[in-house]
Amino acid sequence: MLYDILFTLDPKGRFQSVSWGSQEAEGLYRDLFESWAATQRAIDTAFSLPERAECGRFCWEETAFDFQFLPAPKDQRYLLLKREDNRPYLLARALDQIGDGVQIYDKNACVVYFNKASRGISQIPSGVSVEGRHLLDLYNLEESVSTTMTALQTQAPVIDRVDRFRVNDFNAAPIASANTSYPIFRNGELLGAVVFEQTEEIVERNIKKLEATRRALAAFPQKLPKVSFSGYTFDNVIGSCSKLREAVALAQRVAQQDSPILLVGETGTGKEIFAQSIHRASPRRGRKFLAINCAAIPEPLIEGLLFGTQRGSFTGSEDKAGYFEEAAGGTLFLDELNSMSLAMQSKILRVIQEKTFRRVGGGRDLKLDVRIVSSCNEDPFKAVSENTFRRDLFYRLSTVMIELPPLREHLEDLEELVRYHLEATAYQFVHSITQMEAEVYGLLRAYHWPGNVRELFHVLDYAQNVADSGIIEVRHLPPYLLKHHAGPEPPQEIDFSRETLQSLMDRYEQEIISKALDHCGFNISQTAQTLGILRQSLQYRIRKYGLIF
Repeated sequence: MLYDILFTLDPKGRFQSVSWGSQEAEGLYRDLFESWAATQRAIDTAFSLPERAECGRFCWEETAFDFQFLPAPKDQRYLLLKREDNRPYLLARALDQIGDGVQIYDKNACVVYFNKASRGISQIPSGVSVEGRHLLDLYNLEESVSTTMTALQTQAPVIDRVDRFRVNDFNAAPIASANTSYPIFRNGELLGAVVFEQTEEIVERNIKKLEATRRALAAFPQKLPKVSFSGYTFDNVIGSCSKLREAVALAQRVAQQDSPILLVGETGTGKEIFAQSIHRASPRRGRKFLAINCAAIPEPLIEGLLFGTQRGSFTGSEDKAGYFEEAAGGTLFLDELNSMSLAMQSKILRVIQEKTFRRVGGGRDLKLDVRIVSSCNEDPFKAVSENTFRRDLFYRLSTVMIELPPLREHLEDLEELVRYHLEATAYQFVHSITQMEAEVYGLLRAYHWPGNVRELFHVLDYAQNVADSGIIEVRHLPPYLLKHHAGPEPPQEIDFSRETLQSLMDRYEQEIISKALDHCGFNISQTAQTLGILRQSLQYRIRKYGLIF
């Protein structure tokens, strides 16, 4: 299905009017596009079309459109836009995930769609299309015993009919299956039918899966953690390497004091675990612990979040306490403080020096009563020298500086970390996965872990989600990790009979984004900043290319 939009342009390329080919397109774009026509906006200020091209593809607002210029009366031109509706493709791929065979026919018993399992049952070779073929042309069976034909003729369901049939083509052997067919109606009119197929092999597989699921559900209440998670403590710091244990020992010693602490470590090394643990081991543990990710909050919003706002100070403002006010008597964790602008860092410095602050737009000084724990995801001395971290603020906040080692520097803790995470999450899965093949450990040790422990846990989560047994195998690891282990691919010749410029550009963009994510330790905000694009644009591309991190 296509969303068709037709613009009428004057000789100077200005929008004159817009017509709609579908309700979907009108619902999405009517207000905006009709305003363009009303103001006669120039096309080159609205869309970035390839220069002098009469047709092609372009992206607008992160959506791909096919375009074509057409002649129109009175020296005008039409611009036709088409946006493909991906819903049919998504539905088809969703049906391919079902283990039972699924066949869909129209009201004349002609094939609309067979899912992957159904093609396997009928032994239809890959690449052979059966769409449009009549059921009785495709299969050698009697019309009177066909589950689908009966459902279409009687316009009533046929439940669990056992049948034996043979595919007319491909020299396939006879197949026995249990079939259930339902007629499909719209507004009382018969449109077609859907049939679900089960062979003996499928039934056996389903029985095993259902029995495993039943056992898992019955045991689930006993597997649940005895105490619900209420925050991290030093018990959640997993590993026995000397650097890590020294960091824990230092954090435990200074937790009882009220001095500022700066945690230094790459993304994913556990800085928030340390921050929460320090709070819970301090005299302030009975009050709030609040955390703000300075890299993830847009600059215009962060001041209001920290200081609060006063009603009437700007349009739409309201009386709202900020983090400094909410965390009174407790601890405030400023995560990745070095990502904050220098102007905002200056305001933080003043608050620390004066021990008072005001809400945005407010006129009353409020007393500061929070312990500040902050973090830096790069060498703070380098950040100071490069003028991204104010020197005076750094010295104010680094009374105690605790360095957390990256995972690649304490790989001796890898097995303990894997065991801890798998045992903590096994209750969530039908197959209580607590083991890994020795070869998997080898691959994990060979990887450089730019995202550190957080990335390791994401990899384990991925493996648990796709594993079909109680042990994690190499094939269950994310593709990007296996690709990294295999080393760089040799350069390939471009097959211009199959590739288009857009597909080549998409592939190159995917490669660049993957490398940027890797370089930035899979930190979304930092990667977006490195690439010079919006965070939302990066998230769109991560979803578009199915990148795992």
